[in-house]
Amino acid sequence: MSVRVQFFKYGLCMVLYFFICVILIKTRSCNVKEAISMTTTIRYQPRKLSFPTSNRIIKKKNVELEINLLRMDELKGGTIDLQKSANLLQQVSNVCAKYRLKTPLIKRHFLYNMEHKSLYCWIRKAASTSFTKLFSDMSNRQVDHDLYKEVDFLSPENLEDLQRFVNNNTVFKLLVVRHPFQRLVSSYRDRIEDNSKYTAQSWLYARQILHLSRPDLFRLNATFNGNILQRIFLPDKRLKVIPSFKEFLEWLLKQPPNHDDVHWAQYHTHCAVCDVRYNFILKVDEYTFGEVNYVLTKLRLNKDKIYLPKLQRTRTGVTNFDTTCKYFHNLTTDVVLRLYERYKVDFEMYNYKLDKYLHCAKSKKLTLRQKSKH
Repeated sequence: MSVRVQFFKYGLCMVLYFFICVILIKTRSCNVKEAISMTTTIRYQPRKLSFPTSNRIIKKKNVELEINLLRMDELKGGTIDLQKSANLLQQVSNVCAKYRLKTPLIKRHFLYNMEHKSLYCWIRKAASTSFTKLFSDMSNRQVDHDLYKEVDFLSPENLEDLQRFVNNNTVFKLLVVRHPFQRLVSSYRDRIEDNSKYTAQSWLYARQILHLSRPDLFRLNATFNGNILQRIFLPDKRLKVIPSFKEFLEWLLKQPPNHDDVHWAQYHTHCAVCDVRYNFILKVDEYTFGEVNYVLTKLRLNKDKIYLPKLQRTRTGVTNFDTTCKYFHNLTTDVVLRLYERYKVDFEMYNYKLDKYLHCAKSKKLTLRQKSKH
């Protein structure tokens, strides 16, 4: 009997030992799998981006998809500053919410290429000629002149198609901007001041500008000969009397912004930035060659075979900060501040600064208290 009891106890111990071993093996296996999973998660965990927040923001446009696409491009070796690009996209969304902006689509302001699955909103005097030429070449049109007319061939056929492209996440949507004041000076130099050529802007607006600033030109007397057109324009419609930059701005600040010419219209109204989820925003006054190469890659072009003309350069030369500052030299700070208010949304959306342009305005406007002292 004692032998049987001992045998039973021995067998029970063996069974318990077997179950304990099985439990330990499973536990270790789970721990190993968990450790591998944790290692994989840590290795491929995307870096989190931080964005400035504002208590005044009511509702933000969801830009997470665009930011995720930027992150994927960076992981693939895209030569862009991910944080900078993501912050800019978020800033645009924040400003749209802050001012509750609605920006309707205008078909003619967009260029689309089906083969390259790319959509671009042109902004005059912000490298629009270079990118219009690029989209023209992408469509095998090879046009070197009358690029303004290319818009009619390269824009979507109708508004419904444009809306469909805007909502398509596989279409690369590009926006190109520059400092609003530099663009304004560039527009004036090219479309008003440069009288070596006829421009629609000088023909349409010079009479209005001069009527405001030089009314004597429009009085019928012996001082001036001929009708008003002959006094202001040459026979080939080029300007004979050129309004100054100051005169141009005094006229512009009296005009309703919603009727602005496309050469000085506000960015957010021209390119529907609050209703289009752009994938990338290129600032031509701050761009890097890496960003340009990145854009060419997203346009599905071989950057080694594509030549993009030097941005910002026109016949009258580059309009940079130094050039802009010279034109602002004869302005009062009051005019500069009023000009800022007109383009305030564009300044805020793309993080452009006002301060150094205020310093360019040497002539200060006297306050009523200062005038009384004089």
